[in-house]
Amino acid sequence: MEHNRERRDTKSRKKKKKHGRVFKIVMTVVLIFVITTVMLACMAASYIKNVIIPAADLQLDTYSANMNLTTTMYYRDTDANGENVYPEMQTLYGDENRVWVDLEEIPQNLIDATVAIEDKRFYDHNGVDWVRTARAALFMFTGTDIQGGSTLTQQLIKNLTTEDDVTVKRKIMEIFRALEFEKNYSKDDVLEWYLNYIYLGQRCNGVYTASYKYFGKHVSQLSLAECASLIGITNNPSKYDPLGHLEVEDKETGEIITSRDFNKQRQELILRMMLEQKYITQEEYDAAVAEELNFDHGKDVKTNSAIYSWYEDAVIEQVINDLMEAYGWAEEVATSVVFNGGLEIYTCMDPDVQAAVDEVYGNRDTLNVNSGSGQAIQSAITVIDNATGDCVAMAGGIGQKTSSRGWNRATDSIRPPGSSIKPLAVYAPGIELGKITPSSTFEDSPVKTVDGKGWPSNATGKYQGTVSVAKAVRESINTVAVKVLDVVGHQTSFDFMQDKFHITSLVESQNIGGKNYSDIGQAQLALGGLTKGMSTFEMAAAYSTFPRQGEYREPRLYTLVLDRNGDTLLDNTQDIETVLTQRTTYYMTKMLQDVVTGPAGATGRNANFSGQDIAGKTGTTTSRKDLWFAGYTPYYTAVVWTGYDQQERLPSQLGNPSTTLWNQVMSKVHLSIPYKQFPAPDAGSMKSVQICAVSGNLPNQYCAGHVTTGTFFPEDVPKKTCTVHVYVAPEEPEEGEGTEGGEGGEGTGNGGETTTPPAPAPETPPAETPAA
Repeated sequence: MEHNRERRDTKSRKKKKKHGRVFKIVMTVVLIFVITTVMLACMAASYIKNVIIPAADLQLDTYSANMNLTTTMYYRDTDANGENVYPEMQTLYGDENRVWVDLEEIPQNLIDATVAIEDKRFYDHNGVDWVRTARAALFMFTGTDIQGGSTLTQQLIKNLTTEDDVTVKRKIMEIFRALEFEKNYSKDDVLEWYLNYIYLGQRCNGVYTASYKYFGKHVSQLSLAECASLIGITNNPSKYDPLGHLEVEDKETGEIITSRDFNKQRQELILRMMLEQKYITQEEYDAAVAEELNFDHGKDVKTNSAIYSWYEDAVIEQVINDLMEAYGWAEEVATSVVFNGGLEIYTCMDPDVQAAVDEVYGNRDTLNVNSGSGQAIQSAITVIDNATGDCVAMAGGIGQKTSSRGWNRATDSIRPPGSSIKPLAVYAPGIELGKITPSSTFEDSPVKTVDGKGWPSNATGKYQGTVSVAKAVRESINTVAVKVLDVVGHQTSFDFMQDKFHITSLVESQNIGGKNYSDIGQAQLALGGLTKGMSTFEMAAAYSTFPRQGEYREPRLYTLVLDRNGDTLLDNTQDIETVLTQRTTYYMTKMLQDVVTGPAGATGRNANFSGQDIAGKTGTTTSRKDLWFAGYTPYYTAVVWTGYDQQERLPSQLGNPSTTLWNQVMSKVHLSIPYKQFPAPDAGSMKSVQICAVSGNLPNQYCAGHVTTGTFFPEDVPKKTCTVHVYVAPEEPEEGEGTEGGEGGEGTGNGGETTTPPAPAPETPPAETPAA
């Protein structure tokens, strides 16, 4: 018995021990769950506090409370005393079909209809209807069709911002924004903005223009029936637009239901909701349902038809984009603010430079050539002020401008740059990294064989043997550009273009039509065969780094935007960065000057005009489909592109019209500007020595006829002697053959010719002399 009791005690202890282990496990799991929950809650709270809430503030004041104000552009000029003045350049008027109407002019029936159908608890919640939100979440998790959970405030926020993607993060942000929004603004503010921003079909934004479009009257004159019909459109304009052409067959009756029928159904639903929510009486409901709607008086509200200049177009687009980025606005909102917000936009346009551009580019006779398919030739130019880095003039096409905010070839067209890429992607990086100097030499010969032919070929169709980098730049020799690129490194060059010159259109890797493309390669970086290309705007900014001695300045079209109260809306302060040494920019400018003013074979000679130092580089793509000239003086940098909108070959007899157009514009720009030299290092710090133009080294006694003077930074002075030019002894004449004039003579007879070597030059190289 005692034994049994011991067994029972032992069994009980084991059971208790087992229960104890289970309890510990359960409590451990619970503790882990609690700790994890607390940690997640803390993380969520931190995220909401540091990320969501700071981004949730959406100020209507920034948009401007009155959206019927005129925006004005100004340009900078100087008065007789040299003081800055800002004359008016252009006034902007809204080009969208929207006219702002105050809430006081909107019928109460229209307001009530909106609340009844869109957000019946509008006056009770604080921006978020938690009942509708919970119902929407339940529908989502159960797989049922999701019902709208957004309040009028949330809908307004979606209309005002670009954040309309269907994600949890966006929904959370929307909720917090709505809560924050209603802390700062009244219900009337929400209703006024909502009714002025909703889209109501037929290109109508807001109830003012929609009222005229559908009913031919001011919104304040709408009847109850018309109010319900109008607000019903916004739910699905393609379906409920009473002037639409939608026709749907009822599968049960075979009846054709039109968009006007759908609008009537929606109108009656809204009226029924208004009746249920006690906004209207039964009598008002019955009368509104019975009222015949007349949609025959619709008319459009007149909008602005002014044609802005190419420069003004570019400013408008940049300000809209910057507003979207700075404030998270939707494009529609940013556009409304620009055209109707009473802004002051201070541009960088120089009227004298722009006038020179307009004189050349405004005349179609300047360049009037059609392609084989009938396309008119086109061209674009961007001009940068070297001192400020600002874009001071541009033209996005040639001939008379016929529309506003159309395709601007100066900023929008991305075309392969051909050889004009070489200074940026090949030679500047090569010098900056200490890989080459202008006197470095490379063999002008094919790099490889492609389809049985040497690649790359040169424009002349010839190879010249050993040439210097300076000659390769001057004559745009493709083989040398490829070989220098190989020395620099393809990835290094690509990074240089992006990081130093801020070219944004390069493609590192992209799949297009099932084929992978990349701009990291020989043909792309050395010869300009880019996947997409470059714009004149970005290329001009990059080239202006050379006359600015290596300082890159982000190109600007405007400096400041003020709101209607004079407060700063956008401060377009430039990003300034030194990306090249003075050594690199000096060598590059000297070589690019030779492209314009050098001897026969220099490719940019047609760009030259008297009175200024000029440097630049031509560019021609495969089959002459895009022709470029990028050039600069000490004052301005300008880049010109010429081609057809749909790529076709340009006639060879045209030469490179980009150099001619560059000349025509820039010669006018510099007509009354005093001569100025390019920046150069202190003369005492440079060394001038005689070198062999073929080898780039110090000349020997056999380099006669090939000796030139080069100016170098001390560390770059050549130290080796030319090994290209050597003495080759004449062949001994065969027996029976001789020369008239004796041994070593110059005469020739029936027996052939012998040559004596030139008189030997001093064995020591010429002394180095300071540059002039």
